[in-house]
Amino acid sequence: MTSFVDVCAFEDIPNGKHRAFNVDGLSILIFRINPDVFALENRCTHLDFPLEGGRQIGSDIICRKHGARFDIRSGKAVVGPAVDPLRRFEVRVREGRVEVKPSMPLSRNPFVRAAS
Repeated sequence: MTSFVDVCAFEDIPNGKHRAFNVDGLSILIFRINPDVFALENRCTHLDFPLEGGRQIGSDIICRKHGARFDIRSGKAVVGPAVDPLRRFEVRVREGRVEVKPSMPLSRNPFVRAAS
């Protein structure tokens, strides 16, 4: 069973902002929205472009390349050109530290479409 990996201090992520971290070989974005933290893979599902540095508006992140917009809480693509969701990871705050479980995604691989 994969355990949680210590990534950063909770206070290292300002409210309404995000930062990318390399966790077990994956680039993972950590987002903070008020007291909540979220962890998503740092790559747009449209053309595999990093989302780090994209505009964060409320609970959405916007890809700098083509403007795809994703819901940070669910990973769902809410504005095209992306249609597939972002891969989400289990995340928690423990004793003031943000921890991520990198190999246990909470959603399916965004680059493999489910059969209709």
